[in-house]
Amino acid sequence: MDHIAEKEQKNHVIIKYLIGKPLKAHNLGLDQSCFMKDVVPGTDHAVLELSLPIDFKMDPKLTLSIVLARYIEIHCTFVKSYDSNLVEVKVDKIAIAKKERAYPRFPITEEGFVKATNIISSKTIIEANMFNIPTLVRVSFEEYEKKLKTELGPNANIVVDVFKNDLPNEFEVIKRLMKPIFLADCYEESSFEMQEEGFLSYSEEVDDQIQNLIKKYKDKQIESELFHPIIYINELEEHIPIGYVWIQTKESKLSRAKVDDILRLTKEMVERIKDANLMTTEDKFPVVDVSYSGIRLRINHPHLMTTLPKQKGFAVDLFFKMQAPFHFFVRVAWVKKIENGDMELGLEFTGKSRVMSEKSRFEQNIEMVKQLAQGAFA
Repeated sequence: MDHIAEKEQKNHVIIKYLIGKPLKAHNLGLDQSCFMKDVVPGTDHAVLELSLPIDFKMDPKLTLSIVLARYIEIHCTFVKSYDSNLVEVKVDKIAIAKKERAYPRFPITEEGFVKATNIISSKTIIEANMFNIPTLVRVSFEEYEKKLKTELGPNANIVVDVFKNDLPNEFEVIKRLMKPIFLADCYEESSFEMQEEGFLSYSEEVDDQIQNLIKKYKDKQIESELFHPIIYINELEEHIPIGYVWIQTKESKLSRAKVDDILRLTKEMVERIKDANLMTTEDKFPVVDVSYSGIRLRINHPHLMTTLPKQKGFAVDLFFKMQAPFHFFVRVAWVKKIENGDMELGLEFTGKSRVMSEKSRFEQNIEMVKQLAQGAFA
């Protein structure tokens, strides 16, 4: 958001866009409507008409908000009261969203009218560069490595691990391009020039000095080699290279059928990691506002307050009062702590949401929220 702190600029925004407009006022976790009546000449103070009196002795800070073409927040400090509902505040700063909203937000004015539950999220964050390897990933890699060693026997060198900084160039290539390199016969030039869908060519992507490479493989008696990236796919369908399978065989060659089997087993391992890493939180959380493109959610769950801000997205069920739920995949757009210690998240519906097949029913519910909001602020 763009922040305005200079007095003349703040007054310009207030006079041109905010005077006479219904604003949402937030203090000590409670919301109400108010109106910006006027600015105090020669100052960066404004006069507000509140719907309900506020005891500013508890907290002199007040946050006002409104959605015009863009979302605007006005951060204020109480100065004095003219009467119980008419107050003067100092406008500390004004924050304006950088982009216009494609869809306006409608505040939930009836408590409990819209709730979120059945949040399916990750227990731990799995990323491409993990300094602390989650136990789930480490144990899964160790078990898979043991399984491959049992299948391929003592003449195969097998490593299943996360990517590290000091690995040879082959590993950087498969991590970046997220495809395997397979040298079926390390003594044949054709293996280094493999042109097959789903695989990388060693000579094109790593090194084209093939005769030198063949000599090195012969010196080490390595007949076949496989570099295979382990790709984790998160809830937003983002592909994340989290590790690799590296196999060298001696005295025998890896068949293409065996390589296909290893690729399949690797995918199955990743799915097991993904399933084991998901948790479902059945607590019900209030939705603060809603639009056709997303929601603002308020949570007070200790674990979710730690994990959700680190996640790019998750699944959630959205309940409108007396309605069957809508199931969404959402992207985390922003996160902020509020005064009472709870957390608010701005969530954007993604293309995976099943609501597209129920678009009419969803729009009817949004229209109901809109009418309730207009009635509350009338």
